[in-house]
Amino acid sequence: MVSLDDYIDDGDADDGDGVDIAADFAALKGCLKALADAIASTNLAVINGAQGDVQTATQRVQASIGALKRFHDAMKVLDSGTEDEAEIEDDEEA
Repeated sequence: MVSLDDYIDDGDADDGDGVDIAADFAALKGCLKALADAIASTNLAVINGAQGDVQTATQRVQASIGALKRFHDAMKVLDSGTEDEAEIEDDEEA
């Protein structure tokens, strides 16, 4: 197993070139957790729907939608990091 402590607990929020590694790892963790929640909620909604429990299935679908929104928000953080890195590379080339 690989330890990411060197990247996350380095004491520097910004390593000088505009890239925040700890924020990227936190966003990635948030993405993965939200995606897992969305999948689990969707699966439970299908099971509850098959059992005829429409009210519980509806609640699970709503939970899945909420998790997908969290996933989308976390992906925005990762995407903005990619844009920042591209801008830094463009500045260095110029």
